[in-house]
Amino acid sequence: MKESGFIVRPEHFLRYLRKDLHLNASQTRLPRRAVHVFGGDEFRAVRRAIHGAPSAWSRWVAVGKAGRVPAAVFRSHIGAPASAMDLEEMGVLGVREVIAFGSCGSIVKDLRIGDLVVPDFAVSDEGTSRHYGVPRRPEPDPGLRATILAACASGGLTVREGGVWTTDAPYREHRDRATRLAKRGVVAVDMEAAALWTVARHRGMRVASVFVVSDELGGPGWNPGFHHERHVEGLRRAARVVVGILSRRGG
Repeated sequence: MKESGFIVRPEHFLRYLRKDLHLNASQTRLPRRAVHVFGGDEFRAVRRAIHGAPSAWSRWVAVGKAGRVPAAVFRSHIGAPASAMDLEEMGVLGVREVIAFGSCGSIVKDLRIGDLVVPDFAVSDEGTSRHYGVPRRPEPDPGLRATILAACASGGLTVREGGVWTTDAPYREHRDRATRLAKRGVVAVDMEAAALWTVARHRGMRVASVFVVSDELGGPGWNPGFHHERHVEGLRRAARVVVGILSRRGG
């Protein structure tokens, strides 16, 4: 299908900002590099690190610098539809390279709260990707993912690789399906990754993800650890790595 046939496109969002909100070109231009987060604490941590100033249209978009490199951070509500929509909008405003940074659940017993996950493929159980021609096996940008792995290694951080199960329905994560996916190399579950990577592939953007385990689903039941010190510290460590990547020239 031709892009011109879609009734609402990301370009219309840019037109809305300029025509209806009367913002000029400089106010609606974002840096090429950005961090995509899904929680307020993560947003504030990255915003402080890049000395970010709020955008003219949203308190959840901030622009600053990582070192001397212009960078942005933006926050979405959780879930594939909201995060994909925000990624589309950031793309039309100039963002081309995005690190998606947030939390995930583990579905294998040896992946614990606070551990870092850098996934290399996704299993899509969400409904957004199919509108963008979802590939059989959604994958992050390989170069950006390699950069994340190298930065974690340089920082002495242990990383778990493997697949991520992206689902719209966290209260319908069946133990049998989780067990089958674990046998296929899936180690974690989230709500956005497959959709973000698929949208990025469609739009010619580079997106890769880094997660911190917030809850465990690989044992006899659910073990939440959202406020556990290991999860909080894991988010801090991952945030430092992410901002460090943004600060590198080139790429």
